[in-house]
Amino acid sequence: MLEVFRKNLFFTSILLLPYVFIVRIGMLISPVGFVIDESSQTFLTSLVYSHSGDPLTQNIIACLLIFAQGLIVNYIFNIDKISRESTQLSGVFYVLFVSLIANTSGLTPVLIANTFMLLGLLHILNTYKNVQAVSQIFNGGFMIAMASLFYIPYAIFIVFGIFALLQLRSFKLLEKLQFLVGVITPYFLIFTLKFWNDQPFIEIEFLSDIFFRWPDLSIEYSLIEYIAIGVVLIISAACIVFYNTIVSKKAVQAKKKIEILYWFMFFWFLSYLILNTQIEIHLISIAIPISLLLGILSSESKNKIFYELLHLALIIIVFVGQFKLINF
Repeated sequence: MLEVFRKNLFFTSILLLPYVFIVRIGMLISPVGFVIDESSQTFLTSLVYSHSGDPLTQNIIACLLIFAQGLIVNYIFNIDKISRESTQLSGVFYVLFVSLIANTSGLTPVLIANTFMLLGLLHILNTYKNVQAVSQIFNGGFMIAMASLFYIPYAIFIVFGIFALLQLRSFKLLEKLQFLVGVITPYFLIFTLKFWNDQPFIEIEFLSDIFFRWPDLSIEYSLIEYIAIGVVLIISAACIVFYNTIVSKKAVQAKKKIEILYWFMFFWFLSYLILNTQIEIHLISIAIPISLLLGILSSESKNKIFYELLHLALIIIVFVGQFKLINF
């Protein structure tokens, strides 16, 4: 089935839409709505979920959102030429990674935030050797800040944005200010709305999410959830182990952009250590870098059977979780 997506064609891009609905069919047959916890609620999430409709509507929106995100992932993969081959495989793996754990594969805040994070990453990568990068730098900061307003751990990625820009270009003082203005703008707009509605800008509950803590390692997962979490972590580790394979025979531009994906993984781990989140939710954010890195490996590998089997294994995990075929 992966062979269909090995060609970077408009037709294969459109095929990603039915693929998303097929992979997530269990969520549509027996939809479960996402109810946000009051302690982790932000102004934007409370606004979204108060108008998100019934569980089926939520899951249809989630499917359409994942389709759009998959297109962005494929666009980054191909426009930034991080692989010697042009394929749609990264988008396929992204769809699978965000759908792997049934309990967190609905219309969650982190899934919504991934849209802004992907756009922020796209803008930052586009600043490489771009002499007219003012709008890209501003938009990169703006999008990362928007992502953090939906999913608080993404606030750490403001530092990632600055670091990535330093890696990609001679990041001048004026450009740093442009990036910071982009970051501040969404917060200022939210502050204005809250002030207008006589609401506090920072709730007391928010403060519990910004201090160092021990990672939350729950033992209440089902067997299939343990398997799903383990698979994502193993694939993440494999992407690190195969770093030399991934960057070999690449142009300097491609190497720099691939290294940004590894720094994304580092900041993902850092945000998990620092901020209050659960591993099964946080794994949705690491789907961005590992889908791109796994896309490179699968696109350039001659061992196509292995990746077909990996693809099949991921689909089996998704369906077992969605249809609750294992209840322990």
